[in-house]
Formats: sequence, C-alpha cells, structure tokens
Amino acid sequence: MVTVTAGPEAGALPADSGGLRDGEFAEFFRAEHKKLIRFVIAIGAGGDEAAEIAQVTFFKAFESWDVIRAPRAWVRRVAVNELTAARRAARRETPQAALPDAPVPVSTALAVELTEEARQVLAALQSLPPRQRQVMAWIIDGFGAAEIARELGVSPESVRQSYAKARKNLGRFYGRRKK
Repeated sequence: MVTVTAGPEAGALPADSGGLRDGEFAEFFRAEHKKLIRFVIAIGAGGDEAAEIAQVTFFKAFESWDVIRAPRAWVRRVAVNELTAARRAARRETPQAALPDAPVPVSTALAVELTEEARQVLAALQSLPPRQRQVMAWIIDGFGAAEIARELGVSPESVRQSYAKARKNLGRFYGRRKK
C-alpha cells in the first residue's frame, strides 16, 4: 500500500510500507525535487502550479520506479505532459471571472530559495516563445541536443535551431533591460 507522508523539505515524499527501493527513490527525490520545480517554472508555470505538478510527477515516478530507465528525463517529460494537461483542462473550464493573461509570480516559499540571478533567468525565459523556452529549460537542466530531441520528439537540428533562436532572443531581452 502506498501512502504519502510529509517529508522534511517542501512537498511530500511517497513512502512504501514494504522494503525500500525507496532509499534510492528518496535520494533521487531530494536531489531533483527543487530542480524539477524550477524546470516547470522555466517552461511557463507559476510557482505554486509548478510545485503541484512536481508533486504529481514524483508520485507517478514512485509508482513506476522499477521500470524507469532515465529518471531525470522521465520526470521532466511527465511534468511537461502534466502542465499540458492542466492547461487543456483550464481552457475547457468556464471561467467565473476574467483573469489577466500573465505568468503567475513565483510562490513566496520558492522565491525565498531563488537567487536574484535565478529570478532574472526565469523572467527572461518567460519572454521566449514556448518551444524556445522548453528547449532552454532542458538545456539549463544539463541535457544535450540529442537527449532533448528524443524527449520532445523532434530532430536534434530542430533543438539546435530553437536553442540558437532562444540565445538571440535572450540577448535582445537583456539588451532591453539594460537601457
């Protein structure tokens, strides 16, 4: 039986009553939890939404831990799918009041942990078109063009082109901010 218990860090760590392949999983969770939240923010989610998506993603990872071969890429792919599903569901809902179409600021809890430089990078990423933002988020997390291409279902050349365009756009972004 799987239960969810509060861990010492933000978020809850799934726990299993039986043995513990979770030692390895717990180590992965501690190493990647905050990184995954930052990744989801980088691809366009607000801070609280990113934390929730990370939690759902890690729960799914725990359930599938025995069959996951590349866990860092797997959790990012699942998180992208969760964000996409959440956005689709939000479009189907009838809004009760008009909300501004702007990125949600980073949650207070996460903002405390982000350095000023990290906040500036996330703000810059928000200025990019979605594909460029997605590619940059993967690159920032240390993935190469071939890995990103495989996870996004595009060619490595497409990834390299998105990366080049993103760098150009970020250069413009930073040029505008200095004035």
